[in-house]
Amino acid sequence: VRAEFERAANAQQRVFGRVPHCGAVRNHERACGGRIVRWRGHARSIRWPREARVQEADIAQAFDAAAADYGRLGAGFLGLYGAQLLERLALQPGADLVDLGCGPGALITLAERDAQLGSAIGVDLSRVQLALARERFRRSPLRPRFIHESAAATTLRDHSADAVALGFVLPYADAPERILREAARIGRRGARVAATVWGNPFFGAAGERLWDVVERRGIPAADVEGRYEPQRLAQTAFRAALEEVTVEEFEREVWWDDFDEWWATLAAFALLPVERPERLAAARQQLAGDERVVDPDGKVRSALKVWLLSATVADPDDD
Repeated sequence: VRAEFERAANAQQRVFGRVPHCGAVRNHERACGGRIVRWRGHARSIRWPREARVQEADIAQAFDAAAADYGRLGAGFLGLYGAQLLERLALQPGADLVDLGCGPGALITLAERDAQLGSAIGVDLSRVQLALARERFRRSPLRPRFIHESAAATTLRDHSADAVALGFVLPYADAPERILREAARIGRRGARVAATVWGNPFFGAAGERLWDVVERRGIPAADVEGRYEPQRLAQTAFRAALEEVTVEEFEREVWWDDFDEWWATLAAFALLPVERPERLAAARQQLAGDERVVDPDGKVRSALKVWLLSATVADPDDD
């Protein structure tokens, strides 16, 4: 996947408004080709729609199966946003980094290249992805540890990390708040937490067309949360007892050389439905000939929107 250009999703700045039980928007400015909104306060009573209900065994199976293509296709997306995510972590020399949902270790690779880490630990549900990560760092002087555990309930020590990364992990979570609480538990006082999630529209017009065709054919959608909104993401972080919450919007125009490559990318990220495969095959055939998905030159172009959450771990002694 190649970044054609980066642009602000909305040329006119606008304040998102007051978030219920969360305090008012404190600052709003142009940042990194997108929007940035900061909130302060706490949120305990608001109820949002239920997040995606995903079983961890299904996640592991999906990413085990996608491992061969994930390194080739997934690395493009991680590369697009990994640098910004690491920048929000503000890694200092000797920092201890934990990557929850590390996959094949792409983010730790970027961090090792750009920062003088003290240690790095990757946590993932996919044994195949972890095997790829261990092989990647077999000769690395950093010698990261890679652990097969749930990101929502690790065996890592309390307050043992200076930074916690979650690259496209929350959309697959049964309970995203639990994962952010785990990140807060692992982090030392003042530690930085950063996470990326899919924005809305999901994979732009092509992705919206996919969801429309899937729904019309009666195919249950993949159990992935692909339509995060910034207020909702901020609320989840506040409920997890994080502070100094910032949500940034990035939108980039990306393209795939052909329809098959686009479809393989969706599969690598476990974004395709798994039920009723015969109907999905018919949907794929329909979409491959849809001019709203495939351009005349055969490429699939899409505006890919991502929300980047960054926050600080509170002092455990604070109320």
